[in-house]
Amino acid sequence: MRLFGLLTLLLLPAFVLPIAARAATAAPSLVLGTGNDKVDVTSRFRGRDLLIFGALSHPGQVIVVLRSPDAAVAVTQKNQMGPLWITGQKVTVSHFPGVLQILSSRPLEQILPAAERTRLGLDPESILKDAKYEPLPKDAAAWRAAVLAAKEKQGAYRLNPAGVRIQDGRLFSAHLQLPASLPLGSYDLDVYLVNQGKVLAQSHQTIDVQQVGVEEWIAKYADQQPWLYGVVLTLLLASLGLGLGIVMQRKS
Repeated sequence: MRLFGLLTLLLLPAFVLPIAARAATAAPSLVLGTGNDKVDVTSRFRGRDLLIFGALSHPGQVIVVLRSPDAAVAVTQKNQMGPLWITGQKVTVSHFPGVLQILSSRPLEQILPAAERTRLGLDPESILKDAKYEPLPKDAAAWRAAVLAAKEKQGAYRLNPAGVRIQDGRLFSAHLQLPASLPLGSYDLDVYLVNQGKVLAQSHQTIDVQQVGVEEWIAKYADQQPWLYGVVLTLLLASLGLGLGIVMQRKS
């Protein structure tokens, strides 16, 4: 019995040490989950709150990024002439995300160096570096600032340095807030596990933002039969105008 116990003590490190070594050298990873991977947009859509949660294999900081498909926005410059404001130049800006939500457990500048933030597209200022302007303005920087300000006011661009909550160093959660006006399509959801200025792990998921109900049918019909859709819409508006005219004549 003593010999068996002695052999067990001698052989135990041979089994325990490799297991511990594998656990210590295992590649960092994170598990990502969402409350819902689909968002239905109707005429009554007023925005949506999305719960993001997951688990971490190693301690570190967490960054959650939600990007929508590219969108286009028309920006109009206002010029002041005396006490009046008149409409000036109009520029259409395209080829940039319509919605960008960046949440983190700490301020980004404390988590990643500037070069890494730019590479991952985590700097809102760099989001518009590949944007296209039509027509090309003289001062692109001013128009870029105007687009960013409009997106932030709309709630489409959101940067929250305390938006991710980490519990016990292993569980994390965050709330993404989709604005009422947002582009349709497949959104990219990326979560990064960061430690000492390096990305240890990344998880990716897509969220489908789709139009449903009568709005979906009208959009498909207009896309598949644009000429017929235009004729029907014109006739409908003409009939509506004629009906309102008859009603107003009777009242008078």
